[in-house]
Amino acid sequence: MKPSTHAYRFKSTSGTRLAVAVCMVGWFGPVAVAQPSTGPMQEGADVILNDRIDREVRDVTVEQKLGNQVSKDLPLINSLGQKKRLGDYLDGKRPLILTLNYSNCPMLCNVQLNQLAQSLEKAELQIGDDFQLLSVSIDPKETDQRLRETKSKYIEQVPSHPNASSGWEFTRTTAGVVKKLAEQVGFSYKYNSTTKEYAHPAMLAFLSPDGVITRYSLGVAFPPDQMKLALVEAGQGEVGGIVDQFVLWCYSYDPSENSYVAQSWKIMRLGGAVTIFIMFLVLLPYWVGNKGNPNTSDDASPANGRPSANPTP
Repeated sequence: MKPSTHAYRFKSTSGTRLAVAVCMVGWFGPVAVAQPSTGPMQEGADVILNDRIDREVRDVTVEQKLGNQVSKDLPLINSLGQKKRLGDYLDGKRPLILTLNYSNCPMLCNVQLNQLAQSLEKAELQIGDDFQLLSVSIDPKETDQRLRETKSKYIEQVPSHPNASSGWEFTRTTAGVVKKLAEQVGFSYKYNSTTKEYAHPAMLAFLSPDGVITRYSLGVAFPPDQMKLALVEAGQGEVGGIVDQFVLWCYSYDPSENSYVAQSWKIMRLGGAVTIFIMFLVLLPYWVGNKGNPNTSDDASPANGRPSANPTP
């Protein structure tokens, strides 16, 4: 049976945006689910879903919970089968990028992580040195072998990051832990027992070195400049140089736009301060010269009632 041609439209929001592209591109029952996009969506753009998709799948989205603290004691198992806790990836020094995916995802996870790897290759900051990456599988049936295969696939895509293997970890855990972590970061997902696939959004969550959510990226396109700003902010002064901190000062994160935008009032204030400083530098020689060369002197004017040196006859 072919998919129905009827469609349902709704407006995208900061929570749906590109992330509304659902990771079930096969069959949901007898019909296809969502059509994911590989580029960032504009606010208000139409998103097309088949009208026969269950309503619970349409609700798959991300609720931005900026300022939330994730639990450091959540148990995880890495690709080597070692028992870890989320806190093991929060060292108090480097920020963490958190993703929720699964290895057998038919499309969205592959698109998202491929795009992420491409952006990381263009980024100046280094995995394992400046920040860490943690990918947690939402599939509790994921195996260590499958995790190793997935990790190897994406580590190969970031050859300019020599410490990527230790800085980018792929982990699995139980269904209960995944649910708890997803709730803490505002990530929703649904499992379809018929297709044995998950519907979920695309999301990067930027965490401070102590595990506080500072920013989100809700899509499969990750502009390197935006990613760097997010990491510099999450790093709380420990990531990036003086110039990076200054650039970040000129920008602020807009959840509705899902990006950093220039703060005009800050730029105007800075421009005014620079103008005043330049005027001060220009006028400084004039002021110094006036103090060193007064317009009048004792020889040029009478003093103490005495006549000048050259009196007029």
